[in-house]
Formats: sequence, C-alpha cells, structure tokens
Amino acid sequence: MKFRLKIILSTFFASLFVLCPCALVYGEGAEQTINASFEAASAADQTEASVASHPATQVKLTVKASDSSLNCKKVVDNKERTKLNMQKKTTFTVKADREFENLYLKFEKNCDWVIKLPDGQKITPDAEDYIHKYLPLGKKVTSFKLTMPKYSGLTDICAFTDGQLPDWVQLWQPPCERADLMVMPTHADDEYLWFGGAIPYYAGELGYDVQVVYLTNHNNATIRNHERLNSLWTVGVRHYPIVSPFMDVNESRYSAEDAAKEFGGYKKVMAFQVEMLRRFKPRVILAHDINGEYGHGAHKLNAETILEALKLSDNPKSYPDSAKKYGTCKIQKCYLHLWKENKIVVSWSDKKLSRFGGKTSLEMAAEGFKCDASQIISYKVEEGGRFDCRKFGLAYTTVGNDTPGINDFFENVDWSDKKPGTTEIIEPTETTAADPEIEAPVSPSHRVSSSDHEENGKQQHSDNSHVKLILFRLIPLWIVLFFILVLSVILLILQRKHKKSIR
Repeated sequence: MKFRLKIILSTFFASLFVLCPCALVYGEGAEQTINASFEAASAADQTEASVASHPATQVKLTVKASDSSLNCKKVVDNKERTKLNMQKKTTFTVKADREFENLYLKFEKNCDWVIKLPDGQKITPDAEDYIHKYLPLGKKVTSFKLTMPKYSGLTDICAFTDGQLPDWVQLWQPPCERADLMVMPTHADDEYLWFGGAIPYYAGELGYDVQVVYLTNHNNATIRNHERLNSLWTVGVRHYPIVSPFMDVNESRYSAEDAAKEFGGYKKVMAFQVEMLRRFKPRVILAHDINGEYGHGAHKLNAETILEALKLSDNPKSYPDSAKKYGTCKIQKCYLHLWKENKIVVSWSDKKLSRFGGKTSLEMAAEGFKCDASQIISYKVEEGGRFDCRKFGLAYTTVGNDTPGINDFFENVDWSDKKPGTTEIIEPTETTAADPEIEAPVSPSHRVSSSDHEENGKQQHSDNSHVKLILFRLIPLWIVLFFILVLSVILLILQRKHKKSIR
C-alpha cells in the first residue's frame, strides 16, 4: 500500500513539474497574441478616428453662369443676403482649385435643381429636399455643373475636402417618423418668443425627437427661411422643419377669419393641421395662446385649428386623405401658451444645459432668436411680463391632468410604443422647474454620441480579451486535473487486478 501511494504521488508531482511550465508558456504566448491583437485593433481605431476628426478644408471655387448677366461672386461669398434669382433656366459651371468630395448648397426655396459630375453622374433633389443641402459625393472631383430652373434662387455654393465639416454646415435629418414633442409656431421666431427654452431644452439637451411645424412660409421674404434653419440648428434641432404652403401676409394679422381667408379657407388650414397630427403622432404639442399672443390673427387661427384638429385626428372619416396616408392617432397632451386652466410654469432660466456649455435654456433661446436677425429690432426673448414664455396650460389631455408643482410637459406620458433604437428606453422622471440640480427626464430617443459608442466598443473589446486571458491561465489546472483523473482510473484497474492475483 505504501509503495502504491509513493507511485501515485511521484507521478502526480512529475506531471505538475512537466506540464505546468508548458501550459504557462502557452498561456503567456496566448496572452501576447491577444494583447498584440488588441493593440493592433486599438491602433486601427485611433487611425480611423484621426482620419474622421481632422478638419475638412473649404476649397476656393470659380463659378460661371450660362446667363452672363448674373454676378456669380454672390454665390461664393458665404453670405445669405447676397443671392442670384434666375429669370430663366441657368447652368452654372463650378471649378475648384483642388479636389473636393463634399458640397453644401443653399437655395432660396425648394426647386428642381440638377447637379452633373464630370463622369456624367446626375444628382437631383430627394423626396424630403432641404434648402440648406449637404451632399457627400463619395468621390473626389474638381468641377461640376449645377442647373437651376426658371424663377429659382441660389444663395451659396460651398465645397469641402474630406474630413470633419465646420459646425455651420447643417447635416439635416428627415422630419420625425414619430415626434416626442411637436412645436407649432406660426412664424419663424415665434418658437422662442412664446415657447421660451422648450426647443433647446428638449431637443438640444435631452435629445428628444422634436418636430417643428410652421403655419406660414416666408417665400415672400426668403431671408427668413434661412434664419429659421440657422436658428433651429443653433439650439439643437436636427429634424428638418415642416413649413406650410400658407404664405405670411400682413392681412393675416387682423383676425382669425382674415387669416383663414388669406390661407385659402378654414377647411384648408384644418386639413393641414390634422395631417400634421397624423403624420407625426406627437406625444406632446406646444401651441400658441388662444388669444393670438398680442392679438395676431394667424396666431389665433393656429391655436383654434389645433384644438379642433385634436378632436378629429382619430376619426378616419374626418379628412380621409390624410387618414389613408398616415393613419389616425390620439394625441396625449397639448399645451397652449398662457392657457388659463391646468397651469404650469417652466422656468427656462433655471435649466442649465451641459451640451451648450452650461448656458440656460432661456439663454439658448435668445441665441436662437439672434439668428432671426430681421426680427430682433422689434422683439426680445424674456421671462416675465404680459407674454411670459414660462407660462402654459394643459388645454387637451387623454392621460389625465398634471400634478401641481411638477411643471413637466411629459408628466403621465406613455412611452411604451417607442420603438427601441440604439439606446436604452428610459421612462421620464418627475422634475421641478425650480430645481435645476434634479436630473431631468431622459427621452427614449436620447442619442448616444459616436464617441460614447467608440468607448463602449473599446471597453467591450477589452473585457472580452480579459475573459480570454483568464481562460488561458486556467489551462495548466485543466491539464493537471485531467492527468490525475487518468492516473486514478489506471490505479483503480491495477488495484483490482492485484486483488484477483492474490485470490
């Protein structure tokens, strides 16, 4: 028995002495391989990031028009107040002093333009066309031709090399498929004057899907079309706004009836409002004072038709064309500025925005309004006074009244139908406007930045590598245990044979 024990122990220690160093060497080699792979991947990530992060260069352009009467310098000066209006179909030949692969064009209004590249490829407007249009060409060129139709307008042509574009280049996303918040101003600038810091807070800071819908267009004063886009981009809106076919005219200011008449009739305005509700199916709506703020007829018409549209949006027999196109919907909440019932007060000056360097929602609203340069002489964004932009009332709800003191547009809102995207769905939490230190509700649509994705990817890669290293480190133990198991079986067999031989 003692002899047998000595054999087992000798074999066991011999296996440890021989196999463990081999396994450790193998594990270290595997570790080196994994580390080398991870370092290579990290280097590749850093290289890719450096390529993407280097600034693009704006190239110098020379433009000639088929209409020799046009001063083409106006479209390469980066100034929106200088423009060319085409009285006939015009082709511009654009040449650069170096290769480029990105275009940024500004038009006076939507039109059927055509770009032709040197290889014959043609680019035309898409279904959701924008007057500030970014076009990645996907290839390097030094020239192109732009054909504009009769009675169209062109403001700017800019071209850039590969790299990170300047902040002022607007990379618009399509209008929302489903809006968390729909803001419904009548004119460009109303979204700040009457609704205060709502857009910079919900769109810019929290990343909610915010859709802005304007009841009037400014095609008779096109500089305001540019000001509108510049201001929305400044405060964090990324979904392209919707602008109605109703032109802003002075006669619309006198009464809601006058405005409806100028816009083609009350039913035409109602059809537009119902269509917007059905198209975007917003959870919450912000709209004008029912008295038109300072009595403006178009403001009154906007508020009146929204309240009426809320009653009809879920009825397929009302305005059936939009029901057939977008389906019906039941809106959860609608707030009107200065509404007398179910009042809330949202202190925009107390909401500090980390995404805008600590500025408040009110300050960012003021910065957005500064972009409406044609209007700042007459008006100012401010809290308090007769038209206090902090004061709203819940004019329509299907989810119950608000709790006094909560002061949150999204209180009681149902998020369960929100489609999961690339970020976690988080239910909004209650906050008070008076305490900016309390964490604000996070939207299900809150977007994670590309840098966050990159860090998460690296962390996951690193975690996976550590798991692999641990598994490799355990290989020696696995081998020893297996060897002991084999020895035990052999010894058991020998022991049985020995007993038989004794018998």
